[in-house]
Amino acid sequence: MDIFLAIVLVLGLTGTIAGLGAGILGVGGGFVMVPVQYWVLTGLFGVEPTLATRIAFATSLAVILPTAIVTASGHAKKGAVAWDSVKHMLIPGFLAAIAGAYVATSVQGDWLRYLFGFLLLGAAVKMALKPSYQADKERNTAVWVFISIGAIFGFLSGLLGIGGGYLIVLFLTLVSGYQIHRAVGTSTAFLIFASAGGVLAYILFGWGVTGIPGPSLGYIDLQQWIILVVTTIPASFVGVSLSHRISARHLEWLFVGLLILSALKMFGFF
Repeated sequence: MDIFLAIVLVLGLTGTIAGLGAGILGVGGGFVMVPVQYWVLTGLFGVEPTLATRIAFATSLAVILPTAIVTASGHAKKGAVAWDSVKHMLIPGFLAAIAGAYVATSVQGDWLRYLFGFLLLGAAVKMALKPSYQADKERNTAVWVFISIGAIFGFLSGLLGIGGGYLIVLFLTLVSGYQIHRAVGTSTAFLIFASAGGVLAYILFGWGVTGIPGPSLGYIDLQQWIILVVTTIPASFVGVSLSHRISARHLEWLFVGLLILSALKMFGFF
């Protein structure tokens, strides 16, 4: 099989899965895209690992941005976005994502992959140990907490190229007591601003970088971005519809399984 066709098929499938994940789970899809992009860049193009990690993070965020806009719109129409919470997180999330991307362009790639893997695994364990979300009652959360959380998750978004959606879902369910469907919708709205900050930073900090196989915009690989976007966005529409048909408990365990698989991939188990 021609290598270009193989890449299109692999990334197309990845984009479809990421889009479904974005719509169903409110996670952006970076946890799926980053490991696959890293494998494509290092395994098929021979890109140096640290550079490959940065390209994967940057391109992932560039895909998450338009996908989050589409997905958040779908959840908002179903009344599943807590805009009062989002407005407190959006500015600190945007600014902190820029800072996170700056750090990501200055550290060694393996460190980032392992940190990403541990965060995913920790999130999976935390969610697996929690009782059903349906029993929760939404609790008042102080504005300063939302501002701080927006900054923290925005920073991790820029640092790890994941959007931070799964962390927002965990926070909103575990701390604020949001029912998981509402947490998913709110997470997707936050992703718009967190990913936008990260994308801007990766473009600026990667301007003039060499070694990317194909046309690029800063650290963003435009070839991979196009393939992923044209598959992720349509799949996200389907994901939004499915999300509101799946029970909270089943949605929870689907989330846990995807987190564990992605963590193992970042640790190099497969």
